Amino acid sequence: MREILKHQPISKAALAKKLHVGHSTVVQLLKPLIDRKIVVESMFGDSTGGRPPKLLSMNPDAAYGIVVDLSGHKIRVALMNCVLNVVAVSRLNAESDIYSTLESIVNLCNQLKEQTNGSRILGLCVAISGVIDPATGKISSSLIEGLENMRLVDYLREKLNLPIVVENDANLSALGEFMKMDKDMNNMFYIHMGEGLGGGLIIDRAIFRGDRGYAGEIGKILYDSQTFRTVGDVYSQLSRSSSHSEDEIVRLLSTIVLNVVSILDVVNFVVGGTAFDINERLLSKVEAEVKRHFYGFDVEVRKSKKDPDAMLTGAMEYLIENVLTNL
Repeated sequence: MREILKHQPISKAALAKKLHVGHSTVVQLLKPLIDRKIVVESMFGDSTGGRPPKLLSMNPDAAYGIVVDLSGHKIRVALMNCVLNVVAVSRLNAESDIYSTLESIVNLCNQLKEQTNGSRILGLCVAISGVIDPATGKISSSLIEGLENMRLVDYLREKLNLPIVVENDANLSALGEFMKMDKDMNNMFYIHMGEGLGGGLIIDRAIFRGDRGYAGEIGKILYDSQTFRTVGDVYSQLSRSSSHSEDEIVRLLSTIVLNVVSILDVVNFVVGGTAFDINERLLSKVEAEVKRHFYGFDVEVRKSKKDPDAMLTGAMEYLIENVLTNL
């Protein structure tokens, strides 16, 4: 389903090639998805000598999902369809009381549910700035006061009677950026520079979380060993300052990318978030700096594209992956 979403419309032969499996395997995997009208054969492709192949696409109306961006104090609640398009979006600001904030989110979710005219709602995916413990369902940390140690999944499931999934915002943004990439790749790293600094890692085409869910916590990378300043310390200082230089941002990003490259040998990086004015000239300097320090090897560091929104795209894809295929 991910390959269809990423490359649609696509033929069965091309899909088999991308998945490195035989044509008969693809036909077998597709049958229940086509029978349930999740995947549709929408048009004919170009002929290579025989009959033109039927091309596969996701059915946008197969189901809808609700996505909540709870990564900071400006909250978004979006209704999305099965081809990762935003149907409607509402915004609100976080309140001082977490339960008042959650009640407002629940109300917006119910309003968005009514816009589907009775169509299937897959569930709700919540993007948070912290880490959720898969064993207990508790959130270990968050920019939103009151979310820490809350069992958010249980709370929202009781209020909305829907399947609920919660995932780190940078992880979902990494997945969304991966879905938007024009070229095929297996690995990439996403750097989020927003209210806080975060990272999301895609390894072998899937979110990599590590043993405890903290993979990508780049704020803890050591920046200066003499003063024991971390990347997160420097980021906080620069984000509060109105007079930081471009060279300071280049050094910060170069430190992050160089550390990730040294450990994982990832080539593709995406920088997102609105905390700083990130441009192509600045990112070219980062690429050159990393190349100078890492055996002369090239890396590609590009700026996130605003449209489509990476976090919302990744959250809906994650919901499809974890809920739709299990219905």
